[in-house]
Amino acid sequence: MVILIDTNIFLEYLLGQQRADDCLKAIEKIISDEIEAVITSFSLHSIEVIMLGKGLKEELKTFLAALSEIQYITLYNTSLLEDRQAIVEMERTKLDFDDAVQFCVARKLKATILTLDKHFRKLKEVTVLTP
Repeated sequence: MVILIDTNIFLEYLLGQQRADDCLKAIEKIISDEIEAVITSFSLHSIEVIMLGKGLKEELKTFLAALSEIQYITLYNTSLLEDRQAIVEMERTKLDFDDAVQFCVARKLKATILTLDKHFRKLKEVTVLTP
């Protein structure tokens, strides 16, 4: 089983939002159970932009260092063709670009999406988990 961790799982925790504890527990379970997980480069860059925009540079550095130490979470870089496919999927699924990227990668890797986002639930091609 491969889990694609959506952007909002990390941001919920990093920004101390309402479901932060649930998201942290889900990430800890991935680590403790040695479950293969993936974060897209798009998600990582989104997290970086949001945290830097909120003045959380030191917290971001800590997060990046911690993430690099987790051997069960790998970074997936999309190709230009995959980004183009995400645009096609946007039109078909009515997802935003960021969600379409996650969808395409999850489908390609046959991964389950761990997310707080309700938009993925309407899609039959991927399995969705919520912390």
